[in-house]
Amino acid sequence: MSIFQKPDRHHVIVTASVLVWIFIVNVAAVALGIAGWPLYFVTIFFFALGADMKNIPMIFAGGTLGLVAALALYAGTFGLAPYMGLLGAFALSIGVILTVIILGGTVCPVVCNNVAFAYLTVATVNFEEITPAIIGSQLITFWVGGAVILGGSLLFASIGNKIAAAGHSEAKK
Repeated sequence: MSIFQKPDRHHVIVTASVLVWIFIVNVAAVALGIAGWPLYFVTIFFFALGADMKNIPMIFAGGTLGLVAALALYAGTFGLAPYMGLLGAFALSIGVILTVIILGGTVCPVVCNNVAFAYLTVATVNFEEITPAIIGSQLITFWVGGAVILGGSLLFASIGNKIAAAGHSEAKK
């Protein structure tokens, strides 16, 4: 098995079409001053999960839980710290949140999944900076931006498919 493969023309056209859209969204997010990580993760998970449309609800539900869990972790930690100390408050808060995400996945995998865990992890990288406003902004970016980047990726893939199919028809003539 080789580490390289020769893609067919159709695959290159479809992939390039999606690349163009993701490039446009990246440049637009930077130009608008949007912290884009919440929307980029949508496409990362979509493609990592096999580009299956059935996974879209799981991506959006899990991402929402992860962002809400980040806010809950912050609120629990700093809300309980005066009573339990910072470490005790954090331990209790993260224990509850991890229980919900990990064990909850056995009952409700559409919401409690690896996507939720990833969003929780990235949202808490700057733990001391978390505020309801930041999480609210990230949720809006996630939902609106995620729909734009994923919807556009699917649209551009469809356009790429049509271009590739038209080129294939022309080549046969």
